[in-house]
Amino acid sequence: MKYLISRNGWYYYSRHVPLYLKRFDVREKVRIALNTKCPKTAIKKSVVVNDEVESYWERLAKTNSFHSDQDFKNLVLASKLLGFRYIPSMKLAEAEIKEIISRILFTDKANHNNLVTNALLGKEEPKKLIISKALEKFWEYSKPRLLNKNHDQKRKWKNPRTKAVNNFIKTVGDKNIGELVNLDMLKLRDWWLMRIQNQDMKPETANKDFTHLRGVIKTVSTHEQLDIDIDAIFKDIYLPKGNTNTRLPFENDFIVDKLLNDDKLNGIEEEAKYILYALADTGARPQELLNLDGEKDIILDAPIPYIHIRPRKGYSLKTRVSERRLPLIGYALKAFRKYPKGFIKYQGRSDQFSTYINSFLLEKELRPTLDHTLYSLRHSFQDRLTAKEIPDRIQCQLMGHSFKAKGRMRYGLGASLEHLYSVMKRIRL
Repeated sequence: MKYLISRNGWYYYSRHVPLYLKRFDVREKVRIALNTKCPKTAIKKSVVVNDEVESYWERLAKTNSFHSDQDFKNLVLASKLLGFRYIPSMKLAEAEIKEIISRILFTDKANHNNLVTNALLGKEEPKKLIISKALEKFWEYSKPRLLNKNHDQKRKWKNPRTKAVNNFIKTVGDKNIGELVNLDMLKLRDWWLMRIQNQDMKPETANKDFTHLRGVIKTVSTHEQLDIDIDAIFKDIYLPKGNTNTRLPFENDFIVDKLLNDDKLNGIEEEAKYILYALADTGARPQELLNLDGEKDIILDAPIPYIHIRPRKGYSLKTRVSERRLPLIGYALKAFRKYPKGFIKYQGRSDQFSTYINSFLLEKELRPTLDHTLYSLRHSFQDRLTAKEIPDRIQCQLMGHSFKAKGRMRYGLGASLEHLYSVMKRIRL
């Protein structure tokens, strides 16, 4: 409820300008109507508004600029409050005559108030912002989303968005985002169709690219008050999904007799071998094991040894429900007794480890097909749970998946460590 106030049942965002920012913004406080009487909606809206306000203050400080009620952003906001869409004068000249007349009549009623006139008749042109520069602004506006990600997670989050923008520039050009039209996206769609047909790629890959590009443009448009019609630009560009091939699981006998056989693993880096051991008997994601805090998350001196997969400052999990405690048995217990402080060489470098191990297994002919990868061990773990008819809720708890039983809510804290240990003993390799 921080920065929220209520007046006659309506909620407002209200925040005093910090003292250290007074030289850039002389207002006593910022107050913005959230246009809702619902507390939950108000909280959600206030979080978004607060991000925008803080980004605005940060930009003022960085550029040594000063807040002005007459800047382009406020003209856009004024237009919206008056029930119009801000249109620059050059574009307004191309609008229908009824649109132009309605705006002129409104300014007459307002006695030609300068702010109203400037807002409705488009006195100021929006600044030109090519898409490559928009990406730079996007990183600035996305800082709150990256606070709890480590260096590797930030890189993995940024890479597909950078790639999406670069694909657009390569296909369409480095256009001003305020001038983007649906035809531009259809050109990008055609380019992806050619790649899918000629390079055996999946439609889902193209759709992810479109989603990342859309996210960049929408975020920048919101923060810069460019009023871009995102839905119109991205209309009808998503491709129908193809047949999605999931990774194939390894057979249990194959894992024990070949994949974890020391003779078959001759030449592998020692630490990589033990990571393989840990993955096989925990079902954890590689990133989860390679980001454990050796001092706090690996517990070997307890009656039931276990690892605690959890977020911390500078590192976030894939989902909220990914946090869990996993009892250590079999190969996994052997691995962590060998490396009680965690796997230092590949700490926070899950991509590098996956690349190395998949190449090694391919070279040693330890991948029955190309659809078998390191991640197949997680699928094998899931299959062992299913084969032993472990209840779905406990399966989800061990896998770090969300459990939503049909027709009922989730109750309680889940299975105890002792219960999970008894399950793990039943499925150990």
